[in-house]
Parts: sequence; C-alpha cells; structure tokens
Amino acid sequence: MCTTWISLAAPGDGKGFDWAPVWVLAGVLVASTFALAGQVLVQRGARRQAKEQAARDLSKWHRDLRRQSYVDCIVTYEKMRDLITPLSRAIPWPVSRAMTSDEASQLDGLLTTLAQRYDDAFQKCQVVRLEGPGAVADAAQQLIFAAAGFRNAVDERAEAAQAARQPAHSPASWNASAKQMNDALEEFIKVARTVIAVD
Repeated sequence: MCTTWISLAAPGDGKGFDWAPVWVLAGVLVASTFALAGQVLVQRGARRQAKEQAARDLSKWHRDLRRQSYVDCIVTYEKMRDLITPLSRAIPWPVSRAMTSDEASQLDGLLTTLAQRYDDAFQKCQVVRLEGPGAVADAAQQLIFAAAGFRNAVDERAEAAQAARQPAHSPASWNASAKQMNDALEEFIKVARTVIAVD
C-alpha cells in the first residue's frame, strides 16, 4: 500500500509530485474561509448595531411620548387650577345677599369653563395613567382626586351663593381643596421629572 502512495506521489516522469497547485488550492480555501467568516462577523455586527440603534430610537420615542403626555396633563391641570382665584372672587363668602343677574351670569360662565377644563384634565390624567410608569400613574390619579374635590367644593359653594344661603361646609374645605390641587400638581411634577430623567 505504501508503494501505491509513493507511486502516486512520484509519477512516471521521474520528477516527483508537484505540490504547488495543492498549496495554491489550500491557500485559496483558507483565504475564502477567513473572508467568509469575516463577512459573517461583519454582518452580525451590523445587525447587532442596527438592533441596538432601533432599541435606542424606540426608547427615545417612548420617552418623548411620555414627556408630551406629562406636559399635556400639567398644562390642562394648570388651566383648571387657574380658576381658583376667579371662582373665589365670583362666589361671595360669607353669603350676605342674593347674587345680581350679572354676578350669576359671570358665575355660570366660570362654572361652565371649570367643567370643560375638568373634563380635559381628567382625560389627560387618564392618558398618563395608561402611559405610566406606576409612580407617575399614581401621581396622576391623585391629580384627578384633587381636581374632583375642588370641583365638588366649587359646586357646593356656588349652589349656596345662588340660593343666598351659607354652604354646608366652612371655607376651610374650599381652601383645603385648593391647597390639595396645588400639592398634587407639585408632587406630579416631581415624580414625572424623576421618571423622564432616569427612563
């Protein structure tokens, strides 16, 4: 058997086997293998970079979406909170007389504006509750509770003023509801700022 290999390696012309084509072929195979492996690694790297970039873009988009929903919530809530002073002036305390028709008309306009702004703030707060995360959703829920408390205090005081009678609750409940609105908004802003900075 050994003789067979020797005869294959040494053809009959007496010159011996020419290894050059074998080495060339081996070199081509090795180079092709390295080139293919390099191409695979480059493609994997490109896919990984594209995936990481897509994740960064998605995260930025989501952060921007959250930021916008937080801003919308704050602005609409601020608009509602801006009615505290005009309503306080329009609803006399203590009630000493019946309201004039002009006073009643002005109060009705403020109550209509309050209802619209409350509805808008409620909607924007619900968007934030859906958007989250949990801490901001909870703070948005507190905004809704505070706004509802203020609206109830306004309705009670307005009804009493329109009927020329003292409201069932003292002005302390009015003041407490207005303070609760302020406190809830400041807490919401604090929590939202933390989430946007970290997220």
